[in-house]
Amino acid sequence: MRKVLDGLYRFSGGMAALSLVGIVVIVFGQVVLNVVDFVALSLFNKSFGLLIPSYASLSGYALGFATFLSLGLGFRQTTHIRVTLLESKLAAPVRRSTLTIIALIGVVMGALFTYGLGQLAYQSLMWGDRASGLLRVPLWIPQAVLCVGAGVFLIAAIDTLVDMLRQGRSEALRIESAAEEAL
Repeated sequence: MRKVLDGLYRFSGGMAALSLVGIVVIVFGQVVLNVVDFVALSLFNKSFGLLIPSYASLSGYALGFATFLSLGLGFRQTTHIRVTLLESKLAAPVRRSTLTIIALIGVVMGALFTYGLGQLAYQSLMWGDRASGLLRVPLWIPQAVLCVGAGVFLIAAIDTLVDMLRQGRSEALRIESAAEEAL
């Protein structure tokens, strides 16, 4: 089961990385088209009006994908931001209890995000909502991807809560992370 869950987190993180690559490709492509258009205007006094349709919207969608799809992996790999100043001063039994409560809060938040985004995507599908702009993307598509990212976060939060309840500790909630140790 551990391999399946870790594979899910890595896959979701990989899709988030691809979304970041997508942003680079879209923005860089539009910049190149703007330069070509500027050069054509300067040399031939004619603009071609080159553009990637709805490039700002597509980049925005990709940013949302990258953000939400990376939540589960970031949480399980301890790359999320936590303030551990007070937590590190607590006695072990109290720390265990507070970390279990934190994991439970993560499960509740993940469930609310997943449910809310699922409802939003479903309603957009039922109403036929489409984005404004040149590309009239059905809004349920990007909303469903955000819902999937929130769902992976929910699974990661449940995974962490189960770790806390069974073992009294979780790799996702350890005080010192590899990133902190590297500094």
